Amino acid sequence: MYINILVGIVFVVLVVWIVRDFLNRLKSPAKIMEDELKQRRKKQEQIAANIERLRETGMKKLIPVKQALQEMNAALPEEKQFTIENNRDSVAIIFEKSYVEITHRLTQFSIRGNEQDFSDDVAMHQSFVIECKDEDGNVITTHQAATEEETIRLIAREIVNVVEP
Repeated sequence: MYINILVGIVFVVLVVWIVRDFLNRLKSPAKIMEDELKQRRKKQEQIAANIERLRETGMKKLIPVKQALQEMNAALPEEKQFTIENNRDSVAIIFEKSYVEITHRLTQFSIRGNEQDFSDDVAMHQSFVIECKDEDGNVITTHQAATEEETIRLIAREIVNVVEP
């Protein structure tokens, strides 16, 4: 009989412990809201980091293009040289009545992906966009190139078109 009472007490303690644990797992609305806010902030920080990574990648990819532009400009006679302007996301070649803007873009990328996913996207989906614009900013022609070498060739053609009409 004492054993039954002892087993009953242990059983009641276990039931109370399980119920208390279950109730502790149920979160209050305030805790649920805090968790949701934390998750949202974490996602937004990840998206912001990937967008910044995208911007940095574009700037890095434009460095060889800018160096090639400087070499091309140095090869021109002084009266036909142009101005190179390095904006945050693009490089611009400024002539008297027009300019050429070169930007690096990804045609497809994952905003929520990790660094490895992002580098894969850069390798597979990158393009350089070359836009020739008049002095008012109206687009005259647009070209896309997949590689830096192709980009430099297209830019050289545009420079020749302006310098030697």
